[in-house]
Amino acid sequence: MRRNKDTDNGFFWLSYSDLMTSMFFLMFILFIVGVVRFSSLKTQLKPFEKYIAVIEQQKEEIQRLTAFKDKYEEIMAIYKAVDNIDPEYFEFNKEYLKHIFRIQVTYQTGKYKLNELRQDASWSEAYNPAEAETIRKHVVEAGEEIKRTIMKLQENDSLNTNIKYLVVVEGQASADGYNRNEYLNNNVLSYQRALSLHEFWRDYAGIDFTKMPGCELVIAGSGEGGVPRAPRLSQSDDSQNQRFLIHIVPVIGDIHLSELSNTREKIINTYPATNIDSISW
Repeated sequence: MRRNKDTDNGFFWLSYSDLMTSMFFLMFILFIVGVVRFSSLKTQLKPFEKYIAVIEQQKEEIQRLTAFKDKYEEIMAIYKAVDNIDPEYFEFNKEYLKHIFRIQVTYQTGKYKLNELRQDASWSEAYNPAEAETIRKHVVEAGEEIKRTIMKLQENDSLNTNIKYLVVVEGQASADGYNRNEYLNNNVLSYQRALSLHEFWRDYAGIDFTKMPGCELVIAGSGEGGVPRAPRLSQSDDSQNQRFLIHIVPVIGDIHLSELSNTREKIINTYPATNIDSISW
């Protein structure tokens, strides 16, 4: 018996249409089930969202603290290297992280230039031109030692190349009560002596920390205050504090004092054995 071709084709398309409708309905059902399951899962996970957010914050904080730890360790490595500066000219004070000028520079009262030492004054009992020249020679050598130390640090491949150095030259004055007015007193005098030291190094020895790459100079005067202070030789003699303090401060990248302050406690918790209070924050 011969089948009708038109009837067969109609049957085929009717079956195909039913099949596609069934598949669409099945996919729709699965979609609805998926949406319901997802909503249910989202509801179940909702209490954990705050914990996930906290974990993410802690992760970011750990990364930031790790980066800071690396900077801190590098700064400590630099301070250790600076500690080895020639002890003939400097004594390193670990409590304040400053180098004390070992060269005794005693000025005439109210004077601040390095050619106005007591040994330069013909009327002084300490008058000794040869000794004055020797003192100035040692002052030049001390400046060269600071310059060499910074250059060695800059050439050290194991250290971060993004390090800058803050060289603080701090003048101190003897507590002799010199205070004629607001311009002539030990506070101003100590600053003038520190500035004069920089100018002496620059003009007579070609040592200019303001011209060194990656280096910045700060001139300071602490007058009869400042730390550390040398003990008096006698009740009336505080001449040992007519001196200079040198502070070489490494600054890595964009590290800021505010960042140091905010993470101080975290560093203590991370390195409980560290004497972090010896660092100026």
